[in-house]
Amino acid sequence: MTYKAIISEAIKSMAKAYAPYSYFKVGAALETEDKNFFLDVI
Repeated sequence: MTYKAIISEAIKSMAKAYAPYSYFKVGAALETEDKNFFLDVI
């Protein structure tokens, strides 16, 4: 997976973020040493 694709997926995951007070939605992507990727919202 390219870094552009990873960033794109992190941006898409921001739609799932819940930020009722700050309205500051964050998407995160984590790559492990064995090349697994985890996407989530913060």
